[in-house]
Amino acid sequence: MSLIKFLFALIIGGVITTTGIYAYQSYTKKPIDFLQPTPSITTTTNQKVENPNKNQISNEPKKHDNSNQAIASPGLNADELETINIYKRVSPSVVNIATITYEEDFFFDVVPRQGAGSGFIIDTAGHVLTNNHVVAGAQKMSVSFEDQSKTYPATLVGLDARSDLAVIKVKGPSSILTPVMLGDSSILQVGQKAIAIGNPFGIGRTITTGVISALNRKVRKSNNSVASDMIQTDAAINMGNSGGPLINSKGEVIGINTMIFSPNEGKGSVGIGFALPINNAKRFLPDLIQKGKVSYPWLGVKILALRPDYKEVLELPVYEGLLVLQVIQNSPASYGGIKGGNKRVIVGNVVLPLGGDIITAIDGVKLYKETDLTNYLESKKKIGETANVTVVRGNKILNIPVKLFEKPQR
Repeated sequence: MSLIKFLFALIIGGVITTTGIYAYQSYTKKPIDFLQPTPSITTTTNQKVENPNKNQISNEPKKHDNSNQAIASPGLNADELETINIYKRVSPSVVNIATITYEEDFFFDVVPRQGAGSGFIIDTAGHVLTNNHVVAGAQKMSVSFEDQSKTYPATLVGLDARSDLAVIKVKGPSSILTPVMLGDSSILQVGQKAIAIGNPFGIGRTITTGVISALNRKVRKSNNSVASDMIQTDAAINMGNSGGPLINSKGEVIGINTMIFSPNEGKGSVGIGFALPINNAKRFLPDLIQKGKVSYPWLGVKILALRPDYKEVLELPVYEGLLVLQVIQNSPASYGGIKGGNKRVIVGNVVLPLGGDIITAIDGVKLYKETDLTNYLESKKKIGETANVTVVRGNKILNIPVKLFEKPQR
């Protein structure tokens, strides 16, 4: 009998251990490197369809009843009351997003992979702003609100990997489609309060508080592009927070929580999180909702960033800027009169077309790296606008106006 009990305990222990390992693997199926978007969390949902309600996007303040106000207590100071009030006002607008992606397993069987993230309602039509990496590739999406008692189906409206932004639309009753107020990220100051609301680790609605730690951080994103204007905060951001709002002390959304710095394989926040400025989202929202994509302006040049040692080797008049190797035919640069290389020179093992213009600035902003030009055009200019391009041509400095148009799709 003792032997039977021992074997039974051994079997049960093995099942528990195996289950624990599987749960851990599922929970950490997509570890974060040093700087990556917060990955998906395993979750399940039930879907029911409701009739959508359409309306215009609005940033007007919302009216709230007294139940959304903090109750004064001798144990609460003014700062705590403010935080409680902000949470009660904004939390109903924050949603949990569950996604399902179908993939082939080792045996080529199609299996569902579930993920989760956060987002927030931006209008009474049910549009939800979130990160591209939360919903990209998903075949099914659903949304749940604060109490998580019911889920609603959602559809993709538009997404853009370059900006890491996406808009989905939830099909729910108008009574729960309460839009947030969008703030102005251009007036942020280091040290001001920052509040994050989201769905970390899939455990449900969570608020964390901190401050704006830094502004205009340059961060390399998972698609290898560089975001040059990220908001850094010490408000805890973890897996599942992606796409959720970063909020100021007025209850306005100032950023979209996007990624963390995590030297411990993405096991949790170390107080260094990054959010996309809300002004970037406001700039791209019309394209995302109306066209389903973001259209970027284009200059149409192939360039080489100069280094100080190039000046003598290549016999250049300056040692900083972007050397134009080639101007793409029928591009804004070609119509504007920017010149590319017209003679080929062997430099080491590389053949370079030299003799072209050297772009030193655009709209007065100095350029040093190839990404400086791309980042400026994508974040500061719109299709149809004119950019003033400063170039060095021989011993002359020229200011060339270039009308920008849409970059062709590859």
